[in-house]
Amino acid sequence: MDNYYITRATAEDIPAIARIFTESFIDSVLHHCGGQLPKPQAMQDVFALVYAAEPEAALLAKNEAGQAIGYCFAPVRLYRLWLKAITGGHLLAWAWRWLTGQYGFGLHPVKVILLNKLAFLRSAASPGKAASARILSIAVAENSRGLGIAGRLMKEADKYFRQNRVTRVRLEVRPDNAPAIRVYEKMGYYPGGTTYDSQGPWLIMFKEIC
Repeated sequence: MDNYYITRATAEDIPAIARIFTESFIDSVLHHCGGQLPKPQAMQDVFALVYAAEPEAALLAKNEAGQAIGYCFAPVRLYRLWLKAITGGHLLAWAWRWLTGQYGFGLHPVKVILLNKLAFLRSAASPGKAASARILSIAVAENSRGLGIAGRLMKEADKYFRQNRVTRVRLEVRPDNAPAIRVYEKMGYYPGGTTYDSQGPWLIMFKEIC
């Protein structure tokens, strides 16, 4: 019997989601933030924007005690995120918090992050690589892995995609992340190219939803 369940995330779950992301991708976080962990507010603000852009796309796995142990953001209209960042005041709030030291990193990480986002935007606009729907971010807490949580989250994401008549979904994964790639292939995703950021290559994967 499963000792966890899948539900929709709420705004109150953002700190737990940010914590799971940081723990799961600590090497990437350290790379982007100049070799040191940012203050929690930095990652919380990123996920607060992702959540605000499309709350229905935020899926959460919780254990029997109600603690978050995994998440998946599966937006069907990624452009909403960029629109929300501009019109919702998030960019101004981020700039102010960065300038006042609330994020805990300097100018160089900002340059790295901006250049990487531009690289992803170029990749997303490339012929044959476009897809508005995404598995934007998915992670499972280290002490809860091996229980099939990632697969369950992606199945719920599939339901959401079908409800919104999505026909194609895209995700990116590091080529050396074999466990994640196996999960994605099991869910019907296939390789569709490569993109790069300052940390190296990303494998682009797609799924056609009939």
